[in-house]
Amino acid sequence: MGYITSQFGRPRGLIGRLAERIMIRQNGERNTWAVTLLDVQPGERVLEVGFGPGLTIQQVAASAPDAFFAGVDYSDLMVRRAQARNAAAIRAGQVDLRYGSVLDLPYDDGSFDKVFAINSLHHWADPAAGLAEIYRVLKPGGLIAITEQPRKVDTDAEAQRLARAIAEQLSTAGFTYIRLEIKSMQPAPCICALGTK
Repeated sequence: MGYITSQFGRPRGLIGRLAERIMIRQNGERNTWAVTLLDVQPGERVLEVGFGPGLTIQQVAASAPDAFFAGVDYSDLMVRRAQARNAAAIRAGQVDLRYGSVLDLPYDDGSFDKVFAINSLHHWADPAAGLAEIYRVLKPGGLIAITEQPRKVDTDAEAQRLARAIAEQLSTAGFTYIRLEIKSMQPAPCICALGTK
C-alpha cells in the first residue's frame, strides 16, 4: 500500500500512469478553487510546485494569457506528460515546466509574484526547507497559497486544525498576513493557507 500511495507524490511507471488518471478524474474542483484564490493578474509570474499531470497550469494559463506560468515536479513521468499537455503554451513562451524539487528550486531570488502547491506539501521531505525556498523565489509582497485536501480528514473542525498547522508553518518561514480558506468538498474538506512575503 505504501508503494501505491507514494505514486501520488512521485508517479512512475505503469502505476504512475494510473495515479495520473486518478488525479485527473478526482482533482478538478479542488484545483479550480485553489487557483481562483490566487486571483492571477495580467503580467504576473506564477509558479506551481508539484504540478502533476499539468492540468491546472493548462487551465490557468488559458484563462490568464497575459501571465507567465512555471512549474517544478519531482516525477519524470509527470514532467513529460505535463509538457506534452502544455506544448503549445510552452512553445509560445507562456509556460515553463521543469523536473525539480521544492528543496532546490531552479529559479533566481524574487522570480515570482505568486507560488502555489496543491496536495503537494505532505509529500515534501522537509516542509520547512521547501517553504524557505518558496520564500526565496517570491518577490517582496508576493503571495503563497498552500492547498491540501487530506483524505483522512472527515470534518471541518479537523480541516481547520490542519489549516492552522500549515498557517503556523508559513509564519515560521517568514510569511505574514496569513489567511485561511476552507471549502466543504467530497471526499474531505479542502483547505488553503495563503500568506505574503
